[in-house]
Amino acid sequence: MERAKNRYIILGLSDGLFLGLGISLGISVFHSYQLTFASILLVGVSGSLSNFFSAYNAENFVLGQQMKEYRKILFAKEYNPKKITKLKRAKNLRYAEIGFLSTLLGSVIVLLPYLVYYALKATQNIITSVISLILSLIVLAVIGSYSQEEKMQKIKEGLKTAGIGLLIAAISAFLGILINLFI
Repeated sequence: MERAKNRYIILGLSDGLFLGLGISLGISVFHSYQLTFASILLVGVSGSLSNFFSAYNAENFVLGQQMKEYRKILFAKEYNPKKITKLKRAKNLRYAEIGFLSTLLGSVIVLLPYLVYYALKATQNIITSVISLILSLIVLAVIGSYSQEEKMQKIKEGLKTAGIGLLIAAISAFLGILINLFI
């Protein structure tokens, strides 16, 4: 169960960070603080809810497949589908909750610099987006390095994951520029 929890924590944090980065850099360069803030918040909440239901549905699908296998393997007297499914559905719900919370947390990490700037009554500018990007890339690097044991592998995986985040941010910023040019 611990492995599955960690899987959904990493999945959710990564999703929240990738989604938030894409939105923040795709919108913030050309639009108001309010639009950027609202967009990141909306994407964070909708992404979190999406992860919640997607994780729950995926785990229930796996449960259905396992039940078919259990029926074939176990003797009739040991096979109690109600007991098995009740326990498994509780786990599935826990995984879905973890996916929801970690995705929301990933979005909040991207949103933090915007909240600070708003609290300081500063005008939104490119510095906010850069701080958000740097903070997000650091967290992504930590997430990427988490699965490795050797120091060099940790660094390599961390940089790779941060690089993916940077690529997503660059593509989103480029799309934001294109949209701004044609709208």
